[in-house]
Amino acid sequence: MKRRTLLGTGFGAMVVAGTSVKAQSARTLRLVSDRPAQAQALAQRIARTTGGAIQLDVQTVSSTQSSGLLSTVAGGQADLYLSAEESFVDTNAAFGIFSSMPAGMSPSELESWIIVSDGRFMWDILGEEYGIKSFMAGDDGPMPLWSKSPISGAGDLAGRRVGSVGLGTQVMRALGAAEVVDIRQSGTDVNALDVFEGLNVAQMSDAGLLGAFPYMTAPNAGRPSSALSVGFNLGTWEGFSDSEKLLLERCIMAEHGNNRNTAMHKSAVALQQAGRSVTTQVMPQDIWDAQSAASNTVMLDIIESGNLGADIGDAYLYFIGDVAGWSEIGEAAFFLGRQKVLSQ
Repeated sequence: MKRRTLLGTGFGAMVVAGTSVKAQSARTLRLVSDRPAQAQALAQRIARTTGGAIQLDVQTVSSTQSSGLLSTVAGGQADLYLSAEESFVDTNAAFGIFSSMPAGMSPSELESWIIVSDGRFMWDILGEEYGIKSFMAGDDGPMPLWSKSPISGAGDLAGRRVGSVGLGTQVMRALGAAEVVDIRQSGTDVNALDVFEGLNVAQMSDAGLLGAFPYMTAPNAGRPSSALSVGFNLGTWEGFSDSEKLLLERCIMAEHGNNRNTAMHKSAVALQQAGRSVTTQVMPQDIWDAQSAASNTVMLDIIESGNLGADIGDAYLYFIGDVAGWSEIGEAAFFLGRQKVLSQ
């Protein structure tokens, strides 16, 4: 909780542990990202907070190039990235746990695991294997299934061409789809798909896809969260002073909260504006059950991949088991009760 309190500190020439960051010589870091708006906002916040002592030179790439950001930063061609860790599942599937684990944690649960429990430590030991130090930098929220026609059961996915991202592609394959593609891969034509996941309502609206995919099916076990991250080259991170690290973490956490809340607000507005052009459906139970079963297989594969995967997977499952009861009472039950009142 103390870390969150620190976010209230103002901008300007900040003093931490007796050291004025503004008094130090200016340093420019190269930030690569497939999220230009979020990257520019982070750059502006860091420049203001450090009094110009730390500047970010933002270089953007397309989402089709996001899988290469890990190696770019780890190899020293850039100092940090801002993207989704699930872009790196081909390098190590455990990265997907820190973005969107199918049938896993909600955004608030994932945030809690990383900030106040052992998720931070698990993320650090994963990052050390690849020369990266990562931080949460937002969450696009839970995402529905988008389809061109109504979905009434698992049979509606069989034989279809479907799309997903990250670990979700593995789950989709287990549902009997004829073809599963990663919607971030180069050359993927989303309009040629029958069903896909990986975009929230606002992103669908911005991409002009709501007309082609008017059916929104939720809740979707395949995409319970969609977290973004900032990842530093580990050598770059360790080269900062303690006061610089503290300031940078404050800035990133502030942007994490801003990005998460902005994504929720934009999707709420986009759904209202879409009106009757979007038909909301409840996820059929047999699809939910199949997604959950497939997600268990995905997690088991991570755990059996080696000691690192086993440690991360076990820590994740222990936490979600501990927090699930409270989430049911503190969030799910409240939302259901509130909906009854709002629908009257």
